[in-house]
Formats: sequence, structure tokens, C-alpha cells
Amino acid sequence: MKHLTNIIDIEQTITDNGICLFYIKAPDCGVCNVMLDKVARLAGQYPSLTSFYTDITEEPLIAGRFLVYSGPTVLLLMDGKEVYRGSQFIDLEELKYNINRFQKLSEQ
Repeated sequence: MKHLTNIIDIEQTITDNGICLFYIKAPDCGVCNVMLDKVARLAGQYPSLTSFYTDITEEPLIAGRFLVYSGPTVLLLMDGKEVYRGSQFIDLEELKYNINRFQKLSEQ
């Protein structure tokens, strides 16, 4: 997963790619770091999926733009629109199901 630290790069990445997985973590959050590794491994199974992460404190505009106020939060975006959100207790099986589902939709 790429580490993006400003809203301009984040918005551009979302605009340039059909499906994006965006992981948002909080500083000094043990759960956030553990889940980042797990979500990154899952995202690595999908070569056509653009995945990136940021720390909520690195870019304060993220909170307002994506309505994220705590970590960890994972967003799946398709054509710039949020299609799935997981927060705090992220269900990896549900995330995997939704990645597969929206990749199939994008191929149609």
C-alpha cells in the first residue's frame, strides 16, 4: 500500500483509479497498525486494486472530506464514490467479499 500524506494526492489517486481501497489510521493506535498489515496483505491479492493509507493526523482535511473521526477506518471507493466502509472492528471477510463484488461490477 502506498502512503499518501496530503489531500491533493489522495483526491487525485481516487480520481485516476476506478476502484480504490483507502485505509485511515490514527497515531499510536495498536489496532490500527495490526489491521494495516492485514488489510495490506489482503489488498496485495488484487493487483488491479489501488490501495493506499494515511494517518488521520497527517492530513486534517481527511476527517471532514471522508467523515472519518477515528481509526482504523477502511473505505472502498468506486468511480470516486464510497461503496463500502468498515470502521474500528474491520471484518476482513466482508471487505474481501466487497472488493470481489465491486471488481466484478467494474468489469461489466
